[in-house]
Amino acid sequence: MEPQIRCDEPRHGSARSAAAVLNRVFRTTEPGIQYRLWDGSTGCVGNPDGSFTIVIRDPDTFVETFSGANTKALAEAFVDNRIDVEGDLFACLRVGHQVDDAHLGWRDKITIWRALRRVSR
Repeated sequence: MEPQIRCDEPRHGSARSAAAVLNRVFRTTEPGIQYRLWDGSTGCVGNPDGSFTIVIRDPDTFVETFSGANTKALAEAFVDNRIDVEGDLFACLRVGHQVDDAHLGWRDKITIWRALRRVSR
């Protein structure tokens, strides 16, 4: 039985801004990711295989985690139980390594910065 993949992109408010950030950060990863945000909205980036879902519990954690230039803040939020991974943790870590190796251009960084300012805190 294949895992159920929910890819309903958030349509309103800070969840939509968070989705824009996630799309910029994870767009080149294989497989893609599934996520669930603090308001219950779900979405996908790329073509996830359904092996894991990243769960972000609050907007403050989101902004703190994705404001940095590396995945250290993401790992710290996971250890502190402010972010969770449902499913295969090792598959999620493989995607995380891809993010560490990706190079965001200045346009990506500006877009991320602008979207993070719209995430409600």
